[in-house]
Amino acid sequence: MRSQELWRDESGRSLEDYPRPSVAVDVAVLTVPDPLDLELRYSSSSQETESEGGLHVLLVLSEIRSSNQPLSKPSWSLPGTFLHDGETLIQATNRALLTKAGIKGLHPRQLKVFDELRRDPRGRVLSVGHFELVNWEKIRQAVLFNPDIRLRSVRSVAEKRTRVRIDHREIVSQAAERVQADYRSVPDPYRLLAEPFTLRDLESLHRRIDPDGTPAKDTFRRRMMNYLVDTESTSSGSIGKPARLFENNPSRTGRNRPT
Repeated sequence: MRSQELWRDESGRSLEDYPRPSVAVDVAVLTVPDPLDLELRYSSSSQETESEGGLHVLLVLSEIRSSNQPLSKPSWSLPGTFLHDGETLIQATNRALLTKAGIKGLHPRQLKVFDELRRDPRGRVLSVGHFELVNWEKIRQAVLFNPDIRLRSVRSVAEKRTRVRIDHREIVSQAAERVQADYRSVPDPYRLLAEPFTLRDLESLHRRIDPDGTPAKDTFRRRMMNYLVDTESTSSGSIGKPARLFENNPSRTGRNRPT
């Protein structure tokens, strides 16, 4: 039987003749946590208290330390791993989330490839950044009870108040920008709110995710009403006048999250 001839390009080189950078995946898991849970999780150490509201990102204890980094100052990173032979990118992201954070059942999406030449001290590594915005309850147990996991506000990462390794700060920032852009066009596109919901709850969620891009109350409500259906029911058990309850209009917003 004739063996398959080795492929070569116009210069006569095969794939084996080209350098092979390593390929990794890094996942920015974003969420809007319950402030009471954060107070419970970080109340034992004032240095670890994360009192800011808004959009947060899940971080894990980094396995990589710079040569001049003291042991008393840990570094944090996004859950990530190297791509294995015979493995797809999504399989690698799911494996990273499970092994690094004990989380499964998420559906991260690709953000972009991060390929700065010196982005990783271990050598030439391309990272395919992924992101996901999830309901807090999906990762609550992992965050509250795993000592190697921290939840930090996106703002604290962007402002360098939270130490993260290599270019993970840029991955977090771009993931947050993508999510915030989605929330400027339709109501709760990632379906974090259980239906039905009040306009007040919807506006509160949007402001926590995108405080700078969410317009004033009246403008916000006029814009969102184009995508909502009035259930003709009202909320109960709250203080003050009962509020009208709404659902997303699937014919306007779609049934699935943004792609």
